[in-house]
Amino acid sequence: MTTTTMRIGLMADPGLPEKVAESVAAELSRELSNDPGAGAGAGAGAAGGAGARWEVEVSLGALPLTSEGEIPLMERACEIRDGRGWDYVVYLTDLPRVQDGQSMLCEVSSAARAALVVLPALGAYRLRRRTRKLVVALIRSVQEGTVDFPSAPAAREAAGHGAVRRVPPGRKDDVSYVVLPGRWNRLRLLSGMVRSNRPGRLLSALSSCVAAAAATGAFGIFYASIWNMSDALSVPRMAAISGVVIAALSAWLIVYNGLWNRLRDAADRWRAGLDNAATIITVGLSVVLMYMVLWSVLFVLGLAVITGDFLGSQLGHPVSLFDYLHLSWLAASLGTLAGALGSNFDSDESIREATYNRRVHERRRLADDYQD
Repeated sequence: MTTTTMRIGLMADPGLPEKVAESVAAELSRELSNDPGAGAGAGAGAAGGAGARWEVEVSLGALPLTSEGEIPLMERACEIRDGRGWDYVVYLTDLPRVQDGQSMLCEVSSAARAALVVLPALGAYRLRRRTRKLVVALIRSVQEGTVDFPSAPAAREAAGHGAVRRVPPGRKDDVSYVVLPGRWNRLRLLSGMVRSNRPGRLLSALSSCVAAAAATGAFGIFYASIWNMSDALSVPRMAAISGVVIAALSAWLIVYNGLWNRLRDAADRWRAGLDNAATIITVGLSVVLMYMVLWSVLFVLGLAVITGDFLGSQLGHPVSLFDYLHLSWLAASLGTLAGALGSNFDSDESIREATYNRRVHERRRLADDYQD
Protein backbone atom coordinates (compact mmCIF):
# COMPACT_ATOMS: atom_id res chain seq x y z
CA MET A 1 0.00 0.00 0.00
CA THR A 2 1.31 3.42 -0.95
CA THR A 3 1.83 5.76 1.97
CA THR A 4 0.73 9.34 1.35
CA THR A 5 2.98 12.08 2.70
CA MET A 6 1.23 15.17 4.03
CA ARG A 7 3.21 18.35 4.70
CA ILE A 8 2.32 20.95 7.31
CA GLY A 9 3.96 24.36 7.34
CA LEU A 10 4.26 25.57 10.94
CA MET A 11 4.82 29.33 10.76
CA ALA A 12 5.65 31.34 13.88
CA ASP A 13 6.14 34.90 15.01
CA PRO A 14 9.56 35.83 16.45
CA GLY A 15 10.15 35.16 20.14
CA LEU A 16 8.15 32.65 22.16
CA PRO A 17 6.14 31.29 19.16
CA GLU A 18 9.43 30.38 17.45
CA LYS A 19 10.54 28.36 20.45
CA VAL A 20 7.18 26.62 20.77
CA ALA A 21 7.10 25.75 17.06
CA GLU A 22 10.60 24.29 17.10
CA SER A 23 9.91 22.25 20.24
CA VAL A 24 6.59 20.71 19.11
CA ALA A 25 7.37 20.04 15.42
CA ALA A 26 8.88 16.56 15.75
CA GLU A 27 6.36 15.39 18.35
CA LEU A 28 3.50 16.83 16.29
CA SER A 29 4.65 14.88 13.24
CA ARG A 30 4.74 11.61 15.22
CA GLU A 31 1.36 12.22 16.84
CA LEU A 32 -0.36 12.95 13.53
CA SER A 33 1.28 9.95 11.83
CA ASN A 34 0.09 7.64 14.62
CA ASP A 35 -3.41 9.16 14.77
CA PRO A 36 -5.92 7.39 12.47
CA GLY A 37 -8.35 10.29 12.78
CA ALA A 38 -5.83 12.74 11.36
CA GLY A 39 -5.52 10.90 8.10
CA ALA A 40 -9.02 9.59 7.54
CA GLY A 41 -10.72 12.77 6.37
CA ALA A 42 -11.19 13.95 2.85
CA GLY A 43 -11.39 17.70 3.40
CA ALA A 44 -10.15 20.08 0.71
CA GLY A 45 -8.94 17.24 -1.46
CA ALA A 46 -5.64 17.08 0.38
CA ALA A 47 -6.16 14.51 3.11
CA GLY A 48 -4.40 11.21 2.85
CA GLY A 49 -5.50 7.77 3.84
CA ALA A 50 -5.49 6.29 7.30
CA GLY A 51 -1.80 5.43 6.96
CA ALA A 52 -0.65 8.89 5.92
CA ARG A 53 2.81 10.05 6.96
CA TRP A 54 3.00 13.62 8.22
CA GLU A 55 5.94 15.99 7.89
CA VAL A 56 6.07 19.27 9.80
CA GLU A 57 8.27 22.05 8.49
CA VAL A 58 8.94 25.05 10.74
CA SER A 59 9.12 28.45 9.06
CA LEU A 60 10.09 31.52 11.08
CA GLY A 61 8.91 34.07 8.53
CA ALA A 62 6.30 36.40 10.05
CA LEU A 63 3.41 37.85 8.05
CA PRO A 64 3.15 41.65 8.12
CA LEU A 65 0.21 43.11 10.03
CA THR A 66 -2.67 44.76 8.22
CA SER A 67 -3.57 48.41 8.87
CA GLU A 68 -6.07 47.13 11.47
CA GLY A 69 -3.28 45.30 13.32
CA GLU A 70 -4.38 41.77 12.32
CA ILE A 71 -2.50 38.85 10.73
CA PRO A 72 -3.93 38.17 7.22
CA LEU A 73 -3.34 34.42 7.23
CA MET A 74 -6.57 33.29 5.56
CA GLU A 75 -6.19 35.81 2.74
CA ARG A 76 -2.66 34.62 1.96
CA ALA A 77 -2.88 30.93 2.92
CA CYS A 78 -3.29 29.68 -0.67
CA GLU A 79 -0.30 31.70 -1.87
CA ILE A 80 1.84 30.50 1.04
CA ARG A 81 0.92 26.82 0.61
CA ASP A 82 1.45 26.79 -3.15
CA GLY A 83 4.73 28.67 -2.88
CA ARG A 84 6.21 26.27 -0.32
CA GLY A 85 4.61 22.99 -1.32
CA TRP A 86 2.61 22.54 1.88
CA ASP A 87 -0.72 20.78 2.22
CA TYR A 88 -1.67 22.76 5.33
CA VAL A 89 -0.38 25.86 7.07
CA VAL A 90 -0.64 26.58 10.80
CA TYR A 91 0.42 29.95 12.19
CA LEU A 92 1.47 30.47 15.82
CA THR A 93 1.29 34.04 17.10
CA ASP A 94 1.63 35.81 20.44
CA LEU A 95 -0.62 38.68 19.31
CA PRO A 96 -3.85 38.66 21.38
CA ARG A 97 -6.97 38.53 19.19
CA VAL A 98 -10.65 39.21 19.86
CA GLN A 99 -13.72 37.76 18.16
CA ASP A 100 -17.31 38.63 19.11
CA GLY A 101 -16.01 40.61 22.07
CA GLN A 102 -14.22 37.58 23.54
CA SER A 103 -10.63 36.41 23.68
CA MET A 104 -9.91 34.30 20.59
CA LEU A 105 -8.05 31.01 20.85
CA CYS A 106 -7.87 30.08 17.18
CA GLU A 107 -9.37 30.47 13.74
CA VAL A 108 -9.48 27.74 11.09
CA SER A 109 -10.63 27.37 7.48
CA SER A 110 -10.97 24.12 5.54
CA ALA A 111 -11.14 26.01 2.22
CA ALA A 112 -7.84 27.75 2.91
CA ARG A 113 -6.44 24.65 4.65
CA ALA A 114 -5.09 26.98 7.30
CA ALA A 115 -5.33 27.62 11.03
CA LEU A 116 -4.10 30.38 13.33
CA VAL A 117 -3.37 29.76 17.03
CA VAL A 118 -3.16 32.59 19.59
CA LEU A 119 -0.61 31.31 22.12
CA PRO A 120 -1.31 33.77 24.99
CA ALA A 121 -4.90 32.45 25.17
CA LEU A 122 -3.46 29.05 26.18
CA GLY A 123 -1.97 30.57 29.33
CA ALA A 124 1.53 30.50 30.77
CA TYR A 125 1.80 26.81 31.72
CA ARG A 126 1.91 23.57 29.68
CA LEU A 127 2.06 25.75 26.59
CA ARG A 128 3.83 23.25 24.34
CA ARG A 129 1.54 20.36 25.26
CA ARG A 130 -1.60 22.44 24.75
CA THR A 131 -0.32 23.81 21.46
CA ARG A 132 0.41 20.33 20.13
CA LYS A 133 -3.03 19.02 21.08
CA LEU A 134 -4.77 22.04 19.62
CA VAL A 135 -2.92 21.81 16.30
CA VAL A 136 -3.93 18.14 15.99
CA ALA A 137 -7.58 19.08 16.63
CA LEU A 138 -7.37 21.88 14.05
CA ILE A 139 -5.88 19.61 11.37
CA ARG A 140 -8.80 17.23 11.92
CA SER A 141 -11.18 20.19 11.59
CA VAL A 142 -9.61 21.26 8.31
CA GLN A 143 -10.06 17.75 6.95
CA GLU A 144 -13.64 17.31 8.16
CA GLY A 145 -14.81 20.83 7.27
CA THR A 146 -15.02 23.86 9.52
CA VAL A 147 -18.79 24.25 9.24
CA ASP A 148 -19.15 21.81 12.15
CA PHE A 149 -15.59 21.63 13.47
CA PRO A 150 -13.64 22.15 15.63
CA SER A 151 -16.17 21.03 18.20
CA ALA A 152 -16.27 22.78 21.55
CA PRO A 153 -15.33 19.58 23.48
CA ALA A 154 -12.28 19.01 21.27
CA ALA A 155 -11.17 22.60 21.71
CA ARG A 156 -11.73 22.44 25.47
CA GLU A 157 -9.70 19.24 25.75
CA ALA A 158 -6.81 20.86 23.90
CA ALA A 159 -6.97 24.23 25.69
CA GLY A 160 -7.37 22.81 29.18
CA HIS A 161 -9.96 23.82 31.76
CA GLY A 162 -12.29 26.75 31.26
CA ALA A 163 -15.28 27.77 29.19
CA VAL A 164 -15.00 27.38 25.42
CA ARG A 165 -17.39 28.68 22.77
CA ARG A 166 -17.32 27.92 19.07
CA VAL A 167 -18.24 30.66 16.58
CA PRO A 168 -19.42 28.99 13.34
CA PRO A 169 -18.61 30.39 9.90
CA GLY A 170 -20.66 33.22 8.43
CA ARG A 171 -22.17 33.39 4.97
CA LYS A 172 -19.12 34.89 3.26
CA ASP A 173 -16.52 32.26 4.17
CA ASP A 174 -15.94 29.02 6.06
CA VAL A 175 -13.71 30.47 8.78
CA SER A 176 -14.61 29.08 12.19
CA TYR A 177 -13.43 30.55 15.50
CA VAL A 178 -12.96 29.29 19.04
CA VAL A 179 -13.28 31.93 21.75
CA LEU A 180 -12.73 31.74 25.50
CA PRO A 181 -15.41 33.65 27.43
CA GLY A 182 -15.37 34.46 31.13
CA ARG A 183 -13.10 36.05 33.71
CA TRP A 184 -11.04 32.91 34.30
CA ASN A 185 -10.05 32.82 30.63
CA ARG A 186 -9.14 36.51 30.75
CA LEU A 187 -6.82 35.79 33.66
CA ARG A 188 -5.29 32.93 31.69
CA LEU A 189 -4.87 35.24 28.69
CA LEU A 190 -3.21 37.80 30.98
CA SER A 191 -0.71 35.21 32.23
CA GLY A 192 0.03 34.21 28.63
CA MET A 193 0.56 37.84 27.63
CA VAL A 194 3.03 38.37 30.47
CA ARG A 195 4.95 35.24 29.51
CA SER A 196 5.09 36.37 25.87
CA ASN A 197 6.48 39.73 27.02
CA ARG A 198 9.27 37.83 28.81
CA PRO A 199 9.86 40.05 31.87
CA GLY A 200 13.54 40.70 32.40
CA ARG A 201 14.30 41.70 28.81
CA LEU A 202 13.53 45.25 29.90
CA LEU A 203 16.76 45.40 31.94
CA SER A 204 18.87 45.43 28.77
CA ALA A 205 17.07 48.61 27.66
CA LEU A 206 17.48 50.28 31.06
CA SER A 207 21.25 50.62 31.03
CA SER A 208 21.22 54.20 32.39
CA CYS A 209 18.61 53.30 35.00
CA VAL A 210 20.62 50.30 36.21
CA ALA A 211 23.85 52.32 36.23
CA ALA A 212 22.28 55.11 38.31
CA ALA A 213 20.77 52.60 40.73
CA ALA A 214 24.05 50.73 41.17
CA ALA A 215 26.07 53.92 41.64
CA THR A 216 23.66 55.36 44.21
CA GLY A 217 23.38 52.07 46.08
CA ALA A 218 27.17 51.65 46.20
CA PHE A 219 27.52 55.23 47.36
CA GLY A 220 25.20 54.45 50.28
CA ILE A 221 27.34 51.49 51.34
CA PHE A 222 30.18 53.86 52.29
CA TYR A 223 28.18 56.22 54.52
CA ALA A 224 27.92 55.50 58.24
CA SER A 225 24.63 57.41 58.42
CA ILE A 226 23.09 54.77 56.11
CA TRP A 227 24.48 52.05 58.34
CA ASN A 228 22.82 53.50 61.43
CA MET A 229 19.59 54.15 59.59
CA SER A 230 19.37 50.56 58.33
CA ASP A 231 20.11 49.30 61.84
CA ALA A 232 17.27 51.39 63.28
CA LEU A 233 14.63 50.34 60.72
CA SER A 234 12.48 47.26 61.39
CA VAL A 235 11.98 44.51 58.81
CA PRO A 236 8.30 45.45 58.13
CA ARG A 237 9.32 49.08 57.59
CA MET A 238 12.13 48.05 55.25
CA ALA A 239 9.68 45.86 53.31
CA ALA A 240 7.30 48.80 53.02
CA ILE A 241 10.12 51.00 51.71
CA SER A 242 11.00 48.32 49.13
CA GLY A 243 7.39 48.14 47.96
CA VAL A 244 7.14 51.92 47.63
CA VAL A 245 10.34 52.36 45.61
CA ILE A 246 9.56 49.39 43.32
CA ALA A 247 6.06 50.77 42.68
CA ALA A 248 7.45 54.29 42.15
CA LEU A 249 10.03 53.20 39.57
CA SER A 250 7.51 50.95 37.79
CA ALA A 251 4.95 53.76 37.59
CA TRP A 252 7.59 56.20 36.37
CA LEU A 253 8.73 53.86 33.58
CA ILE A 254 5.14 53.27 32.44
CA VAL A 255 4.09 56.93 32.46
CA TYR A 256 7.31 58.53 31.21
CA ASN A 257 7.74 56.08 28.31
CA GLY A 258 4.10 56.10 27.22
CA LEU A 259 3.44 52.42 28.00
CA TRP A 260 -0.10 53.04 29.26
CA ASN A 261 -2.82 52.09 26.79
CA ARG A 262 -5.38 54.89 26.69
CA LEU A 263 -8.98 53.73 26.32
CA ARG A 264 -10.20 54.41 22.79
CA ASP A 265 -13.32 52.28 22.52
CA ALA A 266 -15.72 51.73 25.41
CA ALA A 267 -16.83 48.41 23.87
CA ASP A 268 -13.30 47.00 24.10
CA ARG A 269 -12.42 48.55 27.44
CA TRP A 270 -11.55 45.15 28.93
CA ARG A 271 -8.91 44.69 26.21
CA ALA A 272 -7.19 47.91 27.22
CA GLY A 273 -7.50 46.82 30.85
CA LEU A 274 -5.79 43.50 30.08
CA ASP A 275 -3.10 45.28 28.08
CA ASN A 276 -2.40 47.68 30.94
CA ALA A 277 -2.45 44.87 33.50
CA ALA A 278 0.11 42.94 31.43
CA THR A 279 2.23 46.10 31.20
CA ILE A 280 2.12 46.66 34.96
CA ILE A 281 3.06 43.05 35.72
CA THR A 282 5.81 42.94 33.07
CA VAL A 283 7.42 46.20 34.17
CA GLY A 284 6.92 45.40 37.86
CA LEU A 285 8.59 41.98 37.55
CA SER A 286 11.48 43.55 35.65
CA VAL A 287 11.97 46.17 38.37
CA VAL A 288 11.79 43.49 41.08
CA LEU A 289 14.45 41.51 39.22
CA MET A 290 16.65 44.60 39.00
CA TYR A 291 16.09 45.25 42.70
CA MET A 292 17.10 41.70 43.70
CA VAL A 293 20.22 41.78 41.50
CA LEU A 294 21.16 45.17 42.95
CA TRP A 295 20.60 43.93 46.50
CA SER A 296 22.82 40.89 45.87
CA VAL A 297 25.63 42.98 44.37
CA LEU A 298 25.52 45.50 47.22
CA PHE A 299 25.53 42.71 49.79
CA VAL A 300 28.72 41.24 48.32
CA LEU A 301 30.21 44.74 48.06
CA GLY A 302 29.41 45.46 51.70
CA LEU A 303 31.05 42.22 52.83
CA ALA A 304 34.14 43.00 50.77
CA VAL A 305 34.56 46.63 51.83
CA ILE A 306 33.31 46.89 55.42
CA THR A 307 34.95 44.76 58.09
CA GLY A 308 32.76 43.32 60.81
CA ASP A 309 34.73 45.01 63.61
CA PHE A 310 34.42 48.45 62.02
CA LEU A 311 30.72 48.05 61.30
CA GLY A 312 30.17 46.85 64.86
CA SER A 313 32.03 49.88 66.29
CA GLN A 314 29.73 52.19 64.31
CA LEU A 315 26.52 50.39 65.25
CA GLY A 316 27.49 49.82 68.88
CA HIS A 317 26.83 46.06 68.91
CA PRO A 318 28.27 42.85 67.43
CA VAL A 319 27.24 42.30 63.82
CA SER A 320 26.20 39.29 61.76
CA LEU A 321 25.26 38.60 58.15
CA PHE A 322 21.80 39.92 58.98
CA ASP A 323 23.27 43.40 59.50
CA TYR A 324 24.97 43.28 56.10
CA LEU A 325 21.70 42.14 54.52
CA HIS A 326 19.89 45.00 56.24
CA LEU A 327 22.44 47.54 55.07
CA SER A 328 22.41 46.34 51.45
CA TRP A 329 18.61 46.21 51.59
CA LEU A 330 18.33 49.91 52.39
CA ALA A 331 21.07 50.79 49.89
CA ALA A 332 19.22 48.85 47.17
CA SER A 333 16.04 50.80 47.95
CA LEU A 334 17.87 54.11 47.65
CA GLY A 335 19.53 52.99 44.43
CA THR A 336 16.23 51.83 42.90
CA LEU A 337 14.66 55.19 43.63
CA ALA A 338 17.59 56.95 41.96
CA GLY A 339 17.16 54.66 38.96
CA ALA A 340 14.07 56.64 37.97
CA LEU A 341 16.31 59.62 37.20
CA GLY A 342 18.73 57.50 35.22
CA SER A 343 15.89 56.03 33.15
CA ASN A 344 15.33 59.47 31.59
CA PHE A 345 18.46 58.89 29.53
CA ASP A 346 17.29 55.52 28.16
CA SER A 347 15.63 55.32 24.75
CA ASP A 348 11.81 55.40 24.87
CA GLU A 349 11.57 53.22 21.77
CA SER A 350 14.02 50.65 23.15
CA ILE A 351 12.05 50.44 26.38
CA ARG A 352 8.77 49.92 24.52
CA GLU A 353 10.33 47.22 22.33
CA ALA A 354 11.74 45.43 25.37
CA THR A 355 8.49 45.64 27.35
CA TYR A 356 6.24 43.99 24.76
CA ASN A 357 6.60 41.08 22.43
CA ARG A 358 7.31 42.12 18.87
CA ARG A 359 3.78 41.70 17.54
CA VAL A 360 2.10 43.68 20.31
CA HIS A 361 4.68 46.43 19.86
CA GLU A 362 3.88 46.59 16.13
CA ARG A 363 0.14 46.78 16.81
CA ARG A 364 0.55 49.55 19.41
CA ARG A 365 2.73 51.50 17.01
CA LEU A 366 0.08 51.17 14.29
CA ALA A 367 -2.59 52.36 16.73
CA ASP A 368 -0.47 55.36 17.78
CA ASP A 369 0.16 56.29 14.14
CA TYR A 370 -3.56 56.03 13.40
CA GLN A 371 -4.41 58.27 16.36
CA ASP A 372 -1.81 60.82 15.31
